[in-house]
Amino acid sequence: MKVVCWNIQGIKKRQAISELKFFIKKHSPDLVFILETMANATNIQKIIPQLGFEHYDFVPPLNHSGGIAVLWNNVAIHASILLKEQRAIHMLIHDTENSKTSIISGIYAPAQTRDKNAFWTNLYI
Repeated sequence: MKVVCWNIQGIKKRQAISELKFFIKKHSPDLVFILETMANATNIQKIIPQLGFEHYDFVPPLNHSGGIAVLWNNVAIHASILLKEQRAIHMLIHDTENSKTSIISGIYAPAQTRDKNAFWTNLYI
């Protein structure tokens, strides 16, 4: 199973979309987390389908910061969303090639020191 996590710093940029498409075509990942999308729900719903994945879900950014999207095809894996939070998407993944199941999380942790302790405490629980 190939999993990619990319901090894209703004998915609306043409260059970012082109680079992401190129990377996906070249490496054929099964699951892609895109962090720091900085795009609202309307823009995400326009951009993400262009990337060639059968399934996707997302959490929009908070005040022009963050945003997480996850994309996957149910070919080599079977995936489902367990929980979406403001700064994380947690998924149950079954890798059909080796018959193993895992929980994988895409996380965009807060940059501000004052927000980090509460975030990590919440994630730990």
